[in-house]
Amino acid sequence: MWRSGLCAVILLAASCLASVEICAQENETSSNPIKWTVKASSLDAARINIELTAEIERGWHLYSTEKVEGGPSPTRITLLPGQGLEISGEIDSPAPHSAYDPNFQVATESYEGSVTFKIPVKAATARADPGKLRLQVRYQSCTATICLPPQLLELETVVNGAGTKSVATDKPETASGSTLIVGAVVPDFEFDDFEGKRHTLAEFRGRAVLLDFWASWCSPCLADIPELKIVYQKFHPQGFEIIGMNSEAVGQKDVDAEFLKSGEAKAREIAGTRGVNWLQSVNATSLPVASRFGVESLPAKFLIDREGRLVARISKVSELEALLGRLLGSKR
Repeated sequence: MWRSGLCAVILLAASCLASVEICAQENETSSNPIKWTVKASSLDAARINIELTAEIERGWHLYSTEKVEGGPSPTRITLLPGQGLEISGEIDSPAPHSAYDPNFQVATESYEGSVTFKIPVKAATARADPGKLRLQVRYQSCTATICLPPQLLELETVVNGAGTKSVATDKPETASGSTLIVGAVVPDFEFDDFEGKRHTLAEFRGRAVLLDFWASWCSPCLADIPELKIVYQKFHPQGFEIIGMNSEAVGQKDVDAEFLKSGEAKAREIAGTRGVNWLQSVNATSLPVASRFGVESLPAKFLIDREGRLVARISKVSELEALLGRLLGSKR
């Protein structure tokens, strides 16, 4: 989308000829915050030991293999089928850091820096290619302010070889860059809400609209809810709407049906238990819109003015409140 240093002057209200300069900043994500290395050593004719190491970029953390109810997506390590192999015991790893996460409102477990998972494997049947081994990792990484979507990575290594590093294969499938620029009219789109009712963006013409792309696995998204509720209550009577764009599968190339179903159910639960009273688009209708806006990580928020023009990408809710004060302070 926007690049560092790009500034756009936006006309906020034609009647009073007020304008504001918005300097868009490049999204502070890392394309590959976690680098994976896998090494497999044969213990005997029937047993193999796998060492899977994650090097975690500073400022990021990797969630552990422990599933926490209501928490983030855990790390899942499996062997790809058809190899004649099976995991023969518990996956061993160092003790993760455990702490209460106010964003998810539960205690979560995570790693920083570097972590090695040791995976015991045994031969279940005759192997077609005894020299190679393939495994799959589903994982999620976050910083304190953004979360990348859960990612699915496949790695292949040679048994008793030097090991294999992941270079680009762990990069999630990204949405195409947005063609929308600040000041441009956002093309109309349709979406289905959590109750199954169809809506269009055009319905909200004449009101300022925030598109809030979020997911149940995005802790910073959940942390924004209390502040968004305050801003919504303050500005809704003046002509402000929020459309929550639930995006459980954003940026993901391979999403299994069970994972998506669980995420969507959790999203509905979050909206209900946390008192979110604005419209929510389901994942299936949110993803095409996310692609149009070039959304690759969450949270992502975009403010649209009364005439349907893109005002800015919002990094902090405090920025949103300041802009709304100007946008809605003048009547058309």
